[in-house]
Amino acid sequence: MPAPTVAFTEPLTSPPRVHHPGTLAELLEVAGTRKRIVEAWGVSARTYDTRKRSPGTCTIGELQQLAKVLQVSEEELFAVVRAEASRAADNSAGD
Repeated sequence: MPAPTVAFTEPLTSPPRVHHPGTLAELLEVAGTRKRIVEAWGVSARTYDTRKRSPGTCTIGELQQLAKVLQVSEEELFAVVRAEASRAADNSAGD
């Protein structure tokens, strides 16, 4: 079964570029919106960096807010983060 992705359309590009990042970090890189996300989440830049490195630390509210700000599917975003957190747990269990 393929890994989940989030469909993200880059605004203001002609023609619009659609990306399908498979990790939260990839989505945040493509979106290029660190300041906007930090403000929307009401967190420090350090917390943003932690969430980017370890998506499993995101709260449900943060992910819902991120989906709203980036105008992406909440279901797709949750699936990507869930899969990423599961891979991280599997990797640490194998250590």
